[in-house]
Amino acid sequence: MIRDLRRSHYRQLTLSLVGAAILGAFFGYPWIFLAVSAIGYLIWISYQQHRLIAWLISGARKTPPEAVGLWGVIFDHLYRVQRDHRKQVGNYREVVQRMRSSTEALADGIMLLDDNGHIQWWNSAARDLLNLRKEDSGQMLINLLREPKFIKFYRKNLHREPITLANPARLNSHIQVMMTVFGKGERLIVLRDVTRLQQLELMRQDFVANASHELKTPLTVLKGHLENILSFADNLSPPVTKALHSMSNQTRRMNNLVTDLLMLTRLDAATSSTEGQAIDVAPMLDQIQSDALELSGDNAHQISVECLSSCQLLGSPELIRSALNNLVFNAVHYSPAGSRIDICWKKTARGAVLSVADQGRGIEQHHIPRLTERFYRVDSGRSSEAGGTGLGLAIVKHALQHHDARLDISSRSNRGSVFSCIFPEERLIDLAAPDPDKIETSESSLAEDSGVSPAQAETSAAEKADPAQGT
Repeated sequence: MIRDLRRSHYRQLTLSLVGAAILGAFFGYPWIFLAVSAIGYLIWISYQQHRLIAWLISGARKTPPEAVGLWGVIFDHLYRVQRDHRKQVGNYREVVQRMRSSTEALADGIMLLDDNGHIQWWNSAARDLLNLRKEDSGQMLINLLREPKFIKFYRKNLHREPITLANPARLNSHIQVMMTVFGKGERLIVLRDVTRLQQLELMRQDFVANASHELKTPLTVLKGHLENILSFADNLSPPVTKALHSMSNQTRRMNNLVTDLLMLTRLDAATSSTEGQAIDVAPMLDQIQSDALELSGDNAHQISVECLSSCQLLGSPELIRSALNNLVFNAVHYSPAGSRIDICWKKTARGAVLSVADQGRGIEQHHIPRLTERFYRVDSGRSSEAGGTGLGLAIVKHALQHHDARLDISSRSNRGSVFSCIFPEERLIDLAAPDPDKIETSESSLAEDSGVSPAQAETSAAEKADPAQGT
């Protein structure tokens, strides 16, 4: 803490000037003595300033010059501040060095980007994964990873899930990219070599696809023979008929399982794309409602459809229909007889939501994060009785991912559940919004028909909007 010597310094200065004035009055020259004292004081101040600047220029690493009074306090305080600053800088350097050493020890690649996307720093793992060189420092990352999928991922504000890309620096290898935005737009990139995991995933997909294809044919044959035999059920004994019905039900259930496995295999092998067809949602929901009412049968569920938006959806009709069928049919299977099932399509500020709400017994919260896992069942006994395969919500999740969408699940015990498919705005086609190209074309046509050039028509329109402009 600095000592406050201002009062004593000003008191000594005042006494000195008063003493010089008294001594000058004794000799008959008070102003001359007073001026000489003031000049001497200014020279002393200049000398101390010179010593201070010279000490600062030298780096202030040595002991400060000796001084008394107020200047001594200044020298001592600046020396302590400089010493504490050097100590703090040393601590920061040590922390940075430890962080760099720890990131160098990581098997995952770490990269830092500035707010413009230029590469600022990387660790050795990132260098090895992408074959980075010194001249790559300061380059934009999207110039090194030009995969359209990565560029789209990079430009998002939120990055909930990592993406997997083919590594452009290594043949037949894949990397997983995770991104975190911090500060004023800086980005932290985490790279992980997932080549082995991709190979294992490909082996799993091939195994499931091959096994499903191999099972499909014998199940079809078995199902056909059972149906033929059951057509003569009147000539069979009741125990045999009961056994045959049980075999037919289990065969049908196995066939549904194989069908769902094949669907998931196709979804795993397909890649997400912004291309697709314009899907008119309202007719699709009407057809799904009709199918659901037929499935409900004697349970007499009250199934309503509410379309609050005329927007069309850009995507695959087959995948979207499969996802909605699974959600609505699940609501029919697991809702009490006579209860309501509400299907709603509406536009939001950031896209659109297609929701299916039921009045079932609800799902406990600890089950919700795992509902989209394959073969995961909240109640295995109840799901088996309903004929479910345990793959429905997994199919929904994968189908939505191919449309850059996500599934949101909310549920309360004995209050029902709401399954919401949330689509981004770029997947919507708003028929109510005017097409700028068509507007421009119509204005040009109108101008040509009237014998006025488009520029004159535009000027005339502006004058009509603002009469003062034409005067």
